[in-house]
Amino acid sequence: MPILKTVKATGLFIVASLFFANAIFAQSVDLQGLNKKNGVTVAQKASIVELTWPVGGTAHGRVVFDLAKGNPLFKSIQVTSSGKYKEVASGLDPQFILTIGKRDLISQNGWNIFFDRVPQKPFKSYNVNFDKGRASVKSDGSRTVVSINGISSHNFSGHLEVTFYNGSPLFNVAAVMATQVDSTAILYDAGLVSQNPQWIKMSWAKTNDEFTTATSSAADTARAVEVKYRTIIAETAKGSLAVFPAPHQYFYPLDEAFNLKFTWYGNNYRKMLPGYGIGIRQDLYGDHRYVPWFNAPPGTKQRLNFFCMIGAGNGQALLEKVKPFTHNDKFIPLPGYKTMSSHFHNEYVTSVLLENKPVEAEPEYVRVFKGLGVNIVHLARISRHGPSEGA
Repeated sequence: MPILKTVKATGLFIVASLFFANAIFAQSVDLQGLNKKNGVTVAQKASIVELTWPVGGTAHGRVVFDLAKGNPLFKSIQVTSSGKYKEVASGLDPQFILTIGKRDLISQNGWNIFFDRVPQKPFKSYNVNFDKGRASVKSDGSRTVVSINGISSHNFSGHLEVTFYNGSPLFNVAAVMATQVDSTAILYDAGLVSQNPQWIKMSWAKTNDEFTTATSSAADTARAVEVKYRTIIAETAKGSLAVFPAPHQYFYPLDEAFNLKFTWYGNNYRKMLPGYGIGIRQDLYGDHRYVPWFNAPPGTKQRLNFFCMIGAGNGQALLEKVKPFTHNDKFIPLPGYKTMSSHFHNEYVTSVLLENKPVEAEPEYVRVFKGLGVNIVHLARISRHGPSEGA
């Protein structure tokens, strides 16, 4: 019965292959650095790694990782409500676009240069590839860090890190990479992308602080959104997921403080990320003045990262949990002191007063400062030649 023997042999080969594949996945997750007494639990089964962490009070969050190549990394993202887990998102991949340009290290102050115009020199954007490799889970104080090898983009390489914070439904996703090429400046866009989106709507706060929503459709063309609090939120029937950047680290210095639409949502972002996603972004040309981007000296680890927060409620309720991280974007008053912000130039003088334009009783910039809780504003210097010099 040669055919039957062949079938049996093939079946044994498949079973053996699956067995060894499962063994490889199980062995690839290193848990030696995990503190089993800090409230975090990790369970493994073949390519699936389930991590649960305390998010405050008696509530918990759970992220189910899928380490099988070709499958979305975040198989399931959950949070408890009344003691029961609710799935707020599933089938998501972290995605990054790395834009690489050239730093001017000669004309001024080396890596400390501000007056650089990176986008006026040749640059190119690259997808960040993720070929899932060996993984580890370790404790860092009250944080838990999941590291997975296999991140690369052009001449950068490194690993993916997902950091969980005990006591908060917050986690950080980072592509940690380095290059050996000198004189490199970079920007990055990032987010979470699904090939089978289950989001019902997107929500955010407008710049006037009005909360708004938009119905989500898989056919939505990706769009950049001007938001307050730098946060975009995806909602499902069972909860919400917020994505936002590090509030200071993600923003390089510019002359003008424009809101350059630092978030995005929709399908096929920049025609580089197939699937429907939400995320953070940079305008490659900034304010079209001096646009220095970020330094990436040879051998330094660059954290292309963004934060996620999950909740069992709607987007507006979740945003209220995001806002305290930056004190609702306001300077907090201290008894007996005045709040002060420094280094502003005289553009209102040159663009309004010297142009004989109408002057409001309370100009917009005054209302903005007051809204931020600023009591005193300090000009940097008068840097315009002409009638206003020395004023």
